[in-house]
Formats: sequence, C-alpha cells, structure tokens
Amino acid sequence: MTMGVLGSDLAGDRWIAADRRAMWDQARVAEVERGASGTLLRLRLVVVPDVLPGQYYLVRLAVDVPPGVVEQAYSLCSSPYPPSGEVEITVREVPRGRASSILAHQVEVGDFLQVRGPFGFLTWTEHDGGPIGLIGAGSGVAPLTAIVRYAAARELTVPMTLLASSRDRLSGILREPLEALARDRAWFTLTSTVTRSPSDLLSAYRRRIDADMLAEVFTAAPRERRPHIYYVAGPSDMVIAVRALLGSLGVADSAIYSEDHA
Repeated sequence: MTMGVLGSDLAGDRWIAADRRAMWDQARVAEVERGASGTLLRLRLVVVPDVLPGQYYLVRLAVDVPPGVVEQAYSLCSSPYPPSGEVEITVREVPRGRASSILAHQVEVGDFLQVRGPFGFLTWTEHDGGPIGLIGAGSGVAPLTAIVRYAAARELTVPMTLLASSRDRLSGILREPLEALARDRAWFTLTSTVTRSPSDLLSAYRRRIDADMLAEVFTAAPRERRPHIYYVAGPSDMVIAVRALLGSLGVADSAIYSEDHA
C-alpha cells in the first residue's frame, strides 16, 4: 500500500481539459492510498457540497489521444455528514478503462481533477426508514459504504445488513473499514461472499449470490432486522439477477432500488 497526503509541491493541472462552457469544477487531490483492492482518492472541493449518501460524481481527465478527454462516474464512499469540503472515491482499475487506469496509477497528491456533481438517486437518509438490506458487488460496494458511514456519523441505529460480493478477500473494496464498522455498531451486519476463492474460510459464502443466500441473509433474519427496503449496486448482470431473485422471495419490486456499476 502506498499513501500520500496533501502538503507536497506536486500541484499540477496536467489532467485539466478545456472547459469553454464552465461546466466543471476543480478538485485538488488531497490524499492517495493505493492498495490491493483499489485506489482511494480524497478530493478537496472548492465549496462544501450538498451531497446525499449514495450519490456519485463525474470525474474528467485530459488525455493525449482522441477525443482528448475521458469521463467516468465514481460513487462517493465517504459520509456527507458532518458537512465537509473533502470527499472520497474508490477507484478499481477496469480492463481497457482509460480513466480508471490513470486514477489508479498516475494521479498524485497535489494534482487537480475536473469534477461535476453530485448525481444519483440510490440514496438513503433516516427519513427513508428501515431496516434496510444492502447488496453490493465490486465497486457497487462504495455507495453502500457511504450509506453505512452516514448512519454511523449520525449515530443512528436503523438496522442495516450488507451482503458484499468480491472475487476474493483482497479484491473486496473497503473491506477493512466495513469490518470495523460491523464490530463497533450493533445495528450493522456485514456478510461477505467470494466467487473465486473456494478455500477462503473467513467469508460466510464462497459462491455467487443466489436465492438461498439472499433468503438466509435477509428474508430469514429476525423480524426486527428483516429489511423493508433494498439497495442493490454492482455490474448490470448482477443487479438484474439480484432484483429477480429478491422478487422470487416475495420482495416487491417497488422496495428495491438499484444502480449499475462497471
């Protein structure tokens, strides 16, 4: 793992593209933490944003090949409470993904990035009620982490259960902070499944999400923890499959909110 913190002399605008319509804001990279599961970037914005837990930002980078810019959406994994001018995103490198490759390997502390947002409707606050079921795979765990961190920061006690799927434990993004939250907050339960590590004895499951798993984790839970609403985030095929599986277990489609993540 490598880490940097704002304060160095590496300020630069090498990733800033022309913005004739003034549509983009600039954010300075305040911290970079590179690990096995991805790269955490803490971005310092010009103004304190009005963000809901679960929302995302567009990130824009200038590149030296046509069309000269790349854009990608990244969910915030940080809590928007208490209000702050700094937000965090987690970047997983995507094969042939130009934006993720740059952010994962080349962006450094002091660099400026163009950002726009926040956007998105996969959001939750205490006004939406609960208990809630959270189901995430890959980078889809990020917005769900923001929801859990928001609840912890607000000192809420709404029961939340997160089922997080990854290839193996090392590739599970935000695994360590989520495990810490599960140890410290009685209202939060974390269940992990790995899909390509059959010998992993630390994860509760070692297969793709299926109906039996969803029933055991959610619908068979004690009544006081049984979700009233569900949030699903991950690759599009996973989201489609999980929505159908929840429906087969009697969960109303209107109680399922979802968002696709590459």
